[in-house]
Amino acid sequence: MNRKLIASTSVLLLSVFSLLILSKQSLFLSMILVLIAYMKHRVIPTKRELLWFGLISVGGLVVEIILVNVANEWRYASPHIFGVPVWMPLFWGVIGTTIVPLYEGLIEK
Repeated sequence: MNRKLIASTSVLLLSVFSLLILSKQSLFLSMILVLIAYMKHRVIPTKRELLWFGLISVGGLVVEIILVNVANEWRYASPHIFGVPVWMPLFWGVIGTTIVPLYEGLIEK
């Protein structure tokens, strides 16, 4: 396995496990997600990563708000921003910016 694939998979798993373990502790989970995003950037940076992180974070937050408030698809136990937890945009940003290096790692020989 190559470095991008291992690092991307690790970032995704770490993000999901952090979410599962710390979902009730929003502030701590937010700090952990920022730390994961920083570590991801240091190990496998992508072009215009901060821009993509911001766009994906905002886009993910908007979609979550629409699904929670307009479509009434689900509810969060501890909502903060229009029915969505404060860590949600950070989670979307980490996951979204990790997809490109994951894809690159999968297609590299």
